Amino acid sequence: MAEVKYWNSKLCLAVSAMLMILAGPAYGQYGDGEGSAAPSSSSSSAGTAEFSSYVDVLFNYEKSETEPRSRTVESSGGMLGGLGGSTTTTTEDPIGTAKGVSVLAGFRRKGWYGFEFGGSYTKGGEVQKQSLLFNTLIYPFENNLYIKLASGVTRYVEYPIERGSDPIPDGDDDFITINYGAGLGYVVPFKVADKSLGVRFEAVYMAGDRFLERESDFEEDIRAPGILKDIHFNIGLRFTL
Repeated sequence: MAEVKYWNSKLCLAVSAMLMILAGPAYGQYGDGEGSAAPSSSSSSAGTAEFSSYVDVLFNYEKSETEPRSRTVESSGGMLGGLGGSTTTTTEDPIGTAKGVSVLAGFRRKGWYGFEFGGSYTKGGEVQKQSLLFNTLIYPFENNLYIKLASGVTRYVEYPIERGSDPIPDGDDDFITINYGAGLGYVVPFKVADKSLGVRFEAVYMAGDRFLERESDFEEDIRAPGILKDIHFNIGLRFTL
């Protein structure tokens, strides 16, 4: 009986010593906040500081650089048997300039790059442009100056077109372009009541390729430019999240 009590006391001492050893790190992590808790907090804040997210609301002014369309109509001599000829006419760009608004949500990684996506709506004349946007922003000097690599798709609505050889326009048509372009921009940061904001302005050269419809084999192509070109001037506010 004495021997059993002896080994029970030894076992209790061993268990007590093990609990004391294990309690040290646990107390450092969950007790007074010292020990391993501090590195965990600092690593978490460092991780969130790697990225900054934002929402931008921009006013868009777009100046069309699309070449005027020209067409040649052949004419016969008619009933009098005269000499035939051809007439070349030039059609002015139906858009000229367009104005509208875009909304972009994005993030910038601490350092030299970021991504953003969103949509825009602009209108020039009677033509509407509805766009989905995806941009890559490169910050070569790791400040607020950036190079914008733009891409996206645009749906042109009520674009005046002609189909076939009839010189009389057939009315309006809708089509889609795949867009690509590049430009420069800058963000001027400021604060209002401890809220981080910014003014963003940029100039971007864009081209929209109508190849999805131009290469269709099912119907004759509409008489619209194969590639539509614009220079975009955008300015607006940045709301940091």
